[in-house]
Amino acid sequence: MRISISMLFAAAVWTAAMGTVLADERAAATGKVVDSGGNPIEHAAVLVYSAGVKKGYSEYCPTCWADCGKRATTDAAGDFTISGLNPDLVFTLLVLHQGHAAEYVKKIDPAQGPAGTVTLKTRPAIEDVSQVVRGQVVDAHGVPLRDAVIEQQGISIQGPRGISTHFGGAADWIDEMAVTNEKGEFEIAYSKPAVQMILQVTARGMAPKLFTEPTGASRKTLVVAEGATIRGRLVLNGKPVPNAELGLFTHERRSGSTFSEVRIGTKEDGTFAITNVPAGRVWLVYPKMESLAARGIGGDVVECETQDDGQEVDLGDMQLSAGHNLKGKVVLSDGKPIPSNMHVILGADRAWDSQMAVIAPDGSFEFRGLVNGVYTIGPAVKGYRAGDGFGVEKLINRDISDLVIRMEPASSGRQ
Repeated sequence: MRISISMLFAAAVWTAAMGTVLADERAAATGKVVDSGGNPIEHAAVLVYSAGVKKGYSEYCPTCWADCGKRATTDAAGDFTISGLNPDLVFTLLVLHQGHAAEYVKKIDPAQGPAGTVTLKTRPAIEDVSQVVRGQVVDAHGVPLRDAVIEQQGISIQGPRGISTHFGGAADWIDEMAVTNEKGEFEIAYSKPAVQMILQVTARGMAPKLFTEPTGASRKTLVVAEGATIRGRLVLNGKPVPNAELGLFTHERRSGSTFSEVRIGTKEDGTFAITNVPAGRVWLVYPKMESLAARGIGGDVVECETQDDGQEVDLGDMQLSAGHNLKGKVVLSDGKPIPSNMHVILGADRAWDSQMAVIAPDGSFEFRGLVNGVYTIGPAVKGYRAGDGFGVEKLINRDISDLVIRMEPASSGRQ
Protein backbone atom coordinates (compact mmCIF):
# COMPACT_ATOMS: atom_id res chain seq x y z
CA MET A 1 0.00 0.00 0.00
CA ARG A 2 1.29 3.45 -0.96
CA ILE A 3 1.81 5.91 1.87
CA SER A 4 0.43 9.37 1.13
CA ILE A 5 2.63 12.31 1.94
CA SER A 6 0.05 15.07 2.02
CA MET A 7 -1.70 16.10 5.21
CA LEU A 8 -4.92 14.08 5.46
CA PHE A 9 -7.34 16.60 6.84
CA ALA A 10 -6.07 20.14 6.44
CA ALA A 11 -8.46 21.58 9.03
CA ALA A 12 -8.22 18.78 11.61
CA VAL A 13 -7.45 19.98 15.13
CA TRP A 14 -4.01 18.87 16.29
CA THR A 15 -3.20 18.78 19.98
CA ALA A 16 0.44 19.18 20.98
CA ALA A 17 2.25 17.37 23.78
CA MET A 18 0.67 13.97 23.14
CA GLY A 19 2.52 11.04 24.72
CA THR A 20 6.20 10.28 24.80
CA VAL A 21 6.93 11.10 21.17
CA LEU A 22 4.75 14.20 20.79
CA ALA A 23 5.71 15.70 24.14
CA ASP A 24 8.94 17.10 22.71
CA GLU A 25 7.50 18.72 19.58
CA ARG A 26 8.95 22.18 20.03
CA ALA A 27 11.14 22.67 16.97
CA ALA A 28 10.37 24.82 13.92
CA ALA A 29 11.78 24.62 10.40
CA THR A 30 12.22 27.99 8.72
CA GLY A 31 13.54 29.17 5.38
CA LYS A 32 12.96 31.19 2.22
CA VAL A 33 11.80 30.30 -1.30
CA VAL A 34 12.93 32.28 -4.36
CA ASP A 35 12.89 31.90 -8.14
CA SER A 36 15.93 31.56 -10.42
CA GLY A 37 16.33 35.33 -10.42
CA GLY A 38 16.45 35.52 -6.65
CA ASN A 39 12.96 37.00 -6.35
CA PRO A 40 10.81 35.78 -3.43
CA ILE A 41 7.98 33.41 -4.30
CA GLU A 42 4.72 33.99 -2.43
CA HIS A 43 2.22 31.16 -1.82
CA ALA A 44 4.73 28.37 -2.37
CA ALA A 45 3.69 25.23 -0.48
CA VAL A 46 6.34 23.77 1.84
CA LEU A 47 5.62 20.30 3.25
CA VAL A 48 7.44 17.86 5.51
CA TYR A 49 7.99 15.00 3.07
CA SER A 50 9.87 12.53 5.29
CA ALA A 51 11.83 12.28 8.54
CA GLY A 52 14.43 10.18 10.29
CA VAL A 53 16.14 9.92 13.66
CA LYS A 54 19.14 12.17 14.33
CA LYS A 55 21.04 9.46 16.11
CA GLY A 56 21.38 5.77 15.40
CA TYR A 57 19.52 3.73 12.86
CA SER A 58 15.81 3.09 12.31
CA GLU A 59 13.85 1.21 9.66
CA TYR A 60 10.65 3.06 10.58
CA CYS A 61 8.86 4.22 7.42
CA PRO A 62 10.36 7.68 6.62
CA THR A 63 6.97 9.09 5.58
CA CYS A 64 5.04 7.61 8.53
CA TRP A 65 6.26 9.95 11.28
CA ALA A 66 3.63 12.17 12.89
CA ASP A 67 5.36 15.26 11.49
CA CYS A 68 5.11 14.13 7.86
CA GLY A 69 2.52 16.14 5.95
CA LYS A 70 2.80 19.23 8.14
CA ARG A 71 2.93 22.24 5.87
CA ALA A 72 3.22 25.99 5.54
CA THR A 73 2.79 28.60 2.82
CA THR A 74 5.36 31.27 2.06
CA ASP A 75 4.53 34.93 2.67
CA ALA A 76 5.19 37.91 0.40
CA ALA A 77 8.89 37.80 1.33
CA GLY A 78 9.11 34.11 0.44
CA ASP A 79 9.58 33.11 4.09
CA PHE A 80 8.00 30.06 5.74
CA THR A 81 7.81 28.48 9.21
CA ILE A 82 6.65 24.93 10.01
CA SER A 83 6.13 24.71 13.78
CA GLY A 84 5.59 21.87 16.26
CA LEU A 85 8.25 19.50 14.92
CA ASN A 86 9.93 16.71 16.88
CA PRO A 87 13.45 17.94 17.81
CA ASP A 88 14.80 14.38 17.73
CA LEU A 89 14.27 14.12 13.96
CA VAL A 90 15.81 15.48 10.78
CA PHE A 91 13.53 16.28 7.87
CA THR A 92 13.22 16.34 4.12
CA LEU A 93 11.02 19.19 2.89
CA LEU A 94 9.12 19.33 -0.41
CA VAL A 95 8.61 22.78 -1.94
CA LEU A 96 5.99 23.35 -4.67
CA HIS A 97 4.68 26.28 -6.66
CA GLN A 98 2.70 26.37 -9.90
CA GLY A 99 4.91 26.83 -12.94
CA HIS A 100 8.02 25.62 -11.13
CA ALA A 101 9.65 22.23 -10.69
CA ALA A 102 9.25 20.78 -7.20
CA GLU A 103 12.36 20.83 -5.04
CA TYR A 104 13.39 18.53 -2.19
CA VAL A 105 15.42 20.01 0.68
CA LYS A 106 17.16 17.25 2.62
CA LYS A 107 18.70 16.81 6.07
CA ILE A 108 16.95 19.75 7.70
CA ASP A 109 17.70 19.93 11.43
CA PRO A 110 15.76 22.82 13.01
CA ALA A 111 18.26 22.88 15.89
CA GLN A 112 20.99 23.87 13.41
CA GLY A 113 19.13 26.98 12.26
CA PRO A 114 17.09 27.93 9.17
CA ALA A 115 16.83 25.62 6.18
CA GLY A 116 18.31 28.39 4.06
CA THR A 117 17.12 29.64 0.69
CA VAL A 118 15.37 27.24 -1.70
CA THR A 119 15.53 28.13 -5.40
CA LEU A 120 12.73 26.84 -7.62
CA LYS A 121 13.42 26.48 -11.34
CA THR A 122 10.76 27.22 -13.92
CA ARG A 123 9.15 24.03 -15.23
CA PRO A 124 8.94 23.87 -19.04
CA ALA A 125 5.49 23.54 -20.57
CA ILE A 126 4.33 20.01 -21.43
CA GLU A 127 3.48 19.83 -25.14
CA ASP A 128 1.79 16.39 -25.16
CA VAL A 129 -1.57 16.90 -23.42
CA SER A 130 -1.96 13.13 -22.94
CA GLN A 131 0.66 13.48 -20.20
CA VAL A 132 -1.27 16.00 -18.11
CA VAL A 133 -4.43 16.54 -16.13
CA ARG A 134 -5.53 20.16 -15.89
CA GLY A 135 -8.13 21.12 -13.36
CA GLN A 136 -9.73 23.71 -11.13
CA VAL A 137 -10.54 23.01 -7.48
CA VAL A 138 -13.72 24.67 -6.17
CA ASP A 139 -15.96 24.34 -3.13
CA ALA A 140 -19.63 23.31 -3.18
CA HIS A 141 -20.59 26.88 -4.13
CA GLY A 142 -18.19 27.01 -7.05
CA VAL A 143 -15.67 29.26 -5.30
CA PRO A 144 -12.09 28.58 -6.48
CA LEU A 145 -9.75 27.34 -3.74
CA ARG A 146 -6.18 28.57 -3.64
CA ASP A 147 -3.24 26.57 -2.24
CA ALA A 148 -5.03 23.22 -2.49
CA VAL A 149 -2.51 20.35 -2.77
CA ILE A 150 -2.98 17.81 -5.57
CA GLU A 151 -1.09 14.56 -5.09
CA GLN A 152 -0.75 11.71 -7.55
CA GLN A 153 -2.10 8.38 -6.31
CA GLY A 154 -2.07 6.25 -9.47
CA ILE A 155 -1.75 6.30 -13.26
CA SER A 156 -3.56 4.34 -16.00
CA ILE A 157 -1.63 3.64 -19.21
CA GLN A 158 -2.74 2.12 -22.52
CA GLY A 159 -0.57 -0.89 -23.30
CA PRO A 160 -0.55 -3.69 -25.90
CA ARG A 161 -2.82 -5.76 -23.63
CA GLY A 162 -5.17 -2.98 -22.66
CA ILE A 163 -5.25 -0.37 -19.92
CA SER A 164 -3.21 -1.04 -16.79
CA THR A 165 -3.12 1.02 -13.59
CA HIS A 166 0.05 1.54 -11.58
CA PHE A 167 0.64 2.97 -8.10
CA GLY A 168 3.73 4.59 -6.67
CA GLY A 169 6.68 5.10 -9.01
CA ALA A 170 7.26 8.73 -8.06
CA ALA A 171 10.34 8.89 -10.31
CA ASP A 172 8.09 8.50 -13.39
CA TRP A 173 6.13 11.66 -12.59
CA ILE A 174 7.17 15.09 -13.80
CA ASP A 175 5.00 16.54 -11.02
CA GLU A 176 4.59 14.26 -8.02
CA MET A 177 2.40 16.97 -6.50
CA ALA A 178 0.91 20.28 -7.57
CA VAL A 179 -0.69 23.27 -5.85
CA THR A 180 -3.54 25.47 -7.07
CA ASN A 181 -3.13 29.16 -7.96
CA GLU A 182 -5.39 32.08 -7.06
CA LYS A 183 -7.96 30.82 -9.59
CA GLY A 184 -7.91 27.32 -8.09
CA GLU A 185 -6.19 25.98 -11.22
CA PHE A 186 -3.45 23.37 -11.47
CA GLU A 187 -1.61 21.12 -13.90
CA ILE A 188 0.02 17.83 -13.00
CA ALA A 189 2.12 15.84 -15.47
CA TYR A 190 3.36 12.28 -16.00
CA SER A 191 6.53 11.40 -17.94
CA LYS A 192 4.69 9.43 -20.65
CA PRO A 193 1.27 9.49 -22.38
CA ALA A 194 -1.48 8.20 -20.10
CA VAL A 195 -5.22 7.54 -20.12
CA GLN A 196 -6.15 8.86 -16.69
CA MET A 197 -4.78 9.78 -13.27
CA ILE A 198 -5.96 9.08 -9.73
CA LEU A 199 -5.47 12.28 -7.75
CA GLN A 200 -5.97 13.27 -4.13
CA VAL A 201 -7.03 16.86 -3.51
CA THR A 202 -6.50 18.40 -0.07
CA ALA A 203 -7.77 21.94 0.44
CA ARG A 204 -7.75 24.01 3.60
CA GLY A 205 -10.96 23.56 5.63
CA MET A 206 -12.24 20.82 3.32
CA ALA A 207 -12.28 17.04 3.42
CA PRO A 208 -9.65 15.43 1.18
CA LYS A 209 -11.11 13.78 -1.87
CA LEU A 210 -9.97 11.27 -4.51
CA PHE A 211 -10.63 11.90 -8.19
CA THR A 212 -10.02 9.74 -11.27
CA GLU A 213 -9.66 12.12 -14.21
CA PRO A 214 -8.77 11.62 -17.89
CA THR A 215 -5.70 13.33 -19.33
CA GLY A 216 -6.08 15.99 -22.00
CA ALA A 217 -6.18 19.71 -22.74
CA SER A 218 -9.57 20.43 -21.14
CA ARG A 219 -9.65 21.74 -17.58
CA LYS A 220 -11.74 19.57 -15.23
CA THR A 221 -13.71 21.00 -12.31
CA LEU A 222 -12.98 19.16 -9.05
CA VAL A 223 -15.51 19.92 -6.30
CA VAL A 224 -14.59 19.37 -2.66
CA ALA A 225 -16.78 19.73 0.44
CA GLU A 226 -16.36 20.23 4.17
CA GLY A 227 -17.03 16.57 4.98
CA ALA A 228 -18.34 15.05 8.18
CA THR A 229 -17.31 15.26 11.85
CA ILE A 230 -16.54 12.31 14.15
CA ARG A 231 -16.79 12.92 17.89
CA GLY A 232 -16.24 10.84 21.00
CA ARG A 233 -14.69 10.63 24.44
CA LEU A 234 -11.93 8.50 25.94
CA VAL A 235 -12.68 7.17 29.42
CA LEU A 236 -10.93 4.91 31.94
CA ASN A 237 -12.97 3.49 34.81
CA GLY A 238 -15.64 6.10 34.18
CA LYS A 239 -13.20 9.02 34.22
CA PRO A 240 -12.15 11.09 31.18
CA VAL A 241 -8.67 10.60 29.72
CA PRO A 242 -7.12 13.94 28.68
CA ASN A 243 -3.98 14.57 26.62
CA ALA A 244 -4.28 11.31 24.70
CA GLU A 245 -4.16 10.86 20.95
CA LEU A 246 -6.42 9.02 18.53
CA GLY A 247 -5.86 7.87 14.98
CA LEU A 248 -8.34 7.73 12.12
CA PHE A 249 -7.75 5.56 9.07
CA THR A 250 -9.81 4.14 6.22
CA HIS A 251 -11.13 0.61 6.58
CA GLU A 252 -10.40 0.06 2.89
CA ARG A 253 -6.67 -0.33 2.25
CA ARG A 254 -6.42 -0.88 -1.49
CA SER A 255 -3.90 1.31 -3.29
CA GLY A 256 -5.50 4.39 -4.77
CA SER A 257 -8.48 4.29 -2.41
CA THR A 258 -7.01 5.26 0.96
CA PHE A 259 -6.22 8.49 2.77
CA SER A 260 -3.36 9.11 5.17
CA GLU A 261 -3.90 8.62 8.88
CA VAL A 262 -5.13 11.65 10.78
CA ARG A 263 -4.24 12.15 14.45
CA ILE A 264 -6.25 14.13 16.97
CA GLY A 265 -5.86 14.86 20.68
CA THR A 266 -8.34 14.70 23.55
CA LYS A 267 -9.28 17.72 25.66
CA GLU A 268 -9.24 17.89 29.45
CA ASP A 269 -12.70 16.27 29.52
CA GLY A 270 -11.49 13.41 27.31
CA THR A 271 -13.49 14.53 24.28
CA PHE A 272 -12.27 14.82 20.70
CA ALA A 273 -13.69 16.03 17.40
CA ILE A 274 -12.24 15.07 14.01
CA THR A 275 -13.48 17.49 11.35
CA ASN A 276 -13.35 17.40 7.54
CA VAL A 277 -13.73 13.63 7.31
CA PRO A 278 -14.60 12.44 3.77
CA ALA A 279 -18.18 11.22 3.43
CA GLY A 280 -19.19 7.84 2.08
CA ARG A 281 -16.45 5.83 3.79
CA VAL A 282 -16.01 3.33 6.62
CA TRP A 283 -13.38 4.36 9.18
CA LEU A 284 -11.28 2.90 11.98
CA VAL A 285 -10.88 5.09 15.09
CA TYR A 286 -8.33 3.96 17.68
CA PRO A 287 -6.42 5.31 20.69
CA LYS A 288 -2.77 5.70 19.66
CA MET A 289 -0.50 3.36 21.61
CA GLU A 290 2.36 5.84 21.78
CA SER A 291 0.29 8.41 23.69
CA LEU A 292 -0.98 5.90 26.28
CA ALA A 293 1.98 3.54 26.75
CA ALA A 294 3.51 5.50 29.64
CA ARG A 295 0.21 5.12 31.51
CA GLY A 296 0.08 1.38 30.81
CA ILE A 297 -3.37 1.59 29.21
CA GLY A 298 -4.83 1.05 25.76
CA GLY A 299 -8.07 0.75 23.82
CA ASP A 300 -9.67 -1.19 20.97
CA VAL A 301 -10.55 -0.03 17.47
CA VAL A 302 -14.02 1.42 16.89
CA GLU A 303 -15.51 1.21 13.40
CA CYS A 304 -17.83 3.89 12.07
CA GLU A 305 -19.24 5.23 8.81
CA THR A 306 -19.62 8.71 7.38
CA GLN A 307 -22.48 8.93 4.91
CA ASP A 308 -23.03 12.62 4.13
CA ASP A 309 -21.24 15.95 4.18
CA GLY A 310 -22.18 17.89 7.30
CA GLN A 311 -22.99 14.69 9.22
CA GLU A 312 -22.06 14.39 12.92
CA VAL A 313 -21.01 10.89 13.98
CA ASP A 314 -20.95 10.50 17.78
CA LEU A 315 -19.02 7.47 19.00
CA GLY A 316 -19.90 8.13 22.63
CA ASP A 317 -17.50 6.83 25.29
CA MET A 318 -14.54 4.79 24.07
CA GLN A 319 -13.44 2.61 26.98
CA LEU A 320 -9.77 2.21 27.85
CA SER A 321 -8.34 -0.45 30.13
CA ALA A 322 -5.05 -1.66 31.57
CA GLY A 323 -2.90 -3.12 28.81
CA HIS A 324 -0.34 -5.90 28.63
CA ASN A 325 3.43 -5.48 28.88
CA LEU A 326 5.84 -7.00 26.40
CA LYS A 327 9.47 -7.43 27.40
CA GLY A 328 11.99 -8.90 25.03
CA LYS A 329 15.60 -9.11 24.02
CA VAL A 330 17.45 -8.82 20.72
CA VAL A 331 20.34 -11.28 20.35
CA LEU A 332 22.93 -11.03 17.58
CA SER A 333 23.97 -14.43 16.24
CA ASP A 334 27.64 -13.46 15.99
CA GLY A 335 27.74 -12.52 19.67
CA LYS A 336 28.60 -8.87 19.05
CA PRO A 337 27.17 -6.14 21.30
CA ILE A 338 24.17 -4.09 20.21
CA PRO A 339 25.31 -0.75 18.73
CA SER A 340 23.99 2.36 20.44
CA ASN A 341 20.78 4.11 19.37
CA MET A 342 19.20 1.06 17.71
CA HIS A 343 15.40 0.77 17.69
CA VAL A 344 12.58 -1.74 17.59
CA ILE A 345 9.14 -1.02 16.12
CA LEU A 346 5.94 -2.68 17.31
CA GLY A 347 3.04 -2.46 14.85
CA ALA A 348 -0.59 -3.35 15.51
CA ASP A 349 -2.37 -5.55 12.99
CA ARG A 350 -5.73 -4.06 14.02
CA ALA A 351 -4.97 -0.48 12.98
CA TRP A 352 -2.41 1.93 11.52
CA ASP A 353 -0.66 2.15 14.86
CA SER A 354 2.81 1.56 16.24
CA GLN A 355 5.25 2.14 19.07
CA MET A 356 9.01 2.56 18.93
CA ALA A 357 11.52 1.71 21.66
CA VAL A 358 15.27 2.03 21.99
CA ILE A 359 17.17 -1.26 22.28
CA ALA A 360 19.27 -1.21 25.45
CA PRO A 361 22.99 -2.15 25.32
CA ASP A 362 22.12 -5.63 26.61
CA GLY A 363 19.54 -6.05 23.84
CA SER A 364 16.46 -5.59 26.03
CA PHE A 365 13.37 -3.59 25.12
CA GLU A 366 9.86 -3.08 26.51
CA PHE A 367 6.40 -2.04 25.30
CA ARG A 368 3.43 -1.23 27.54
CA GLY A 369 -0.31 -0.68 27.25
CA LEU A 370 -0.97 -3.38 24.62
CA VAL A 371 -4.56 -4.54 24.16
CA ASN A 372 -5.33 -8.08 23.00
CA GLY A 373 -4.31 -8.56 19.40
CA VAL A 374 -1.68 -9.50 16.85
CA TYR A 375 1.45 -7.37 16.61
CA THR A 376 4.57 -7.36 14.48
CA ILE A 377 7.85 -6.65 16.27
CA GLY A 378 10.59 -5.42 13.97
CA PRO A 379 14.06 -4.71 15.41
CA ALA A 380 16.33 -2.41 13.40
CA VAL A 381 20.02 -3.06 14.01
CA LYS A 382 22.34 -1.79 11.31
CA GLY A 383 23.91 -4.64 9.35
CA TYR A 384 21.55 -7.32 10.74
CA ARG A 385 18.19 -8.80 9.89
CA ALA A 386 15.60 -10.86 11.76
CA GLY A 387 14.06 -13.90 10.06
CA ASP A 388 12.59 -12.97 6.70
CA GLY A 389 13.26 -9.30 7.32
CA PHE A 390 9.61 -8.42 7.97
CA GLY A 391 9.67 -8.77 11.75
CA VAL A 392 8.26 -11.29 14.20
CA GLU A 393 4.49 -11.79 14.44
CA LYS A 394 3.13 -12.27 17.97
CA LEU A 395 -0.30 -12.77 19.53
CA ILE A 396 -0.41 -10.74 22.73
CA ASN A 397 -3.23 -11.53 25.17
CA ARG A 398 -1.21 -11.51 28.40
CA ASP A 399 2.01 -10.07 29.83
CA ILE A 400 5.08 -11.47 28.06
CA SER A 401 8.55 -11.13 29.56
CA ASP A 402 10.71 -13.62 27.66
CA LEU A 403 10.49 -12.81 23.94
CA VAL A 404 13.84 -13.36 22.21
CA ILE A 405 14.47 -12.11 18.68
CA ARG A 406 17.57 -13.51 17.01
CA MET A 407 19.21 -11.42 14.31
CA GLU A 408 21.80 -12.52 11.79
CA PRO A 409 24.28 -10.48 9.75
CA ALA A 410 22.59 -9.19 6.61
CA SER A 411 25.54 -10.47 4.56
CA SER A 412 24.98 -14.08 5.67
CA GLY A 413 23.39 -14.94 2.33
CA ARG A 414 19.76 -14.63 3.44
CA GLN A 415 18.63 -11.75 1.21
